[in-house]
Amino acid sequence: MSRIKHIDPFFLVITDRDKGLFNVVGPMTDDNPWNERVCAAQNEGRHVNCQNPNLQNRETIIAMVKQQLGLEYTDKLIV
Repeated sequence: MSRIKHIDPFFLVITDRDKGLFNVVGPMTDDNPWNERVCAAQNEGRHVNCQNPNLQNRETIIAMVKQQLGLEYTDKLIV
């Protein structure tokens, strides 16, 4: 697996549909460690995923995810 680093920092949204929670991590330029954690949790049977919302403001991301997915924000790490 090749590691691709992004030039511009970005945020990552990690959702946990089992618990109805999400958090936002970043800004970062390398999401590979997070992708590995999410994949490991999925392999354990958890309903978690991650995505880059292509937005640069944490508060906007939180409001958008709450509205679109109906999940609650948490500061605690999901994976």
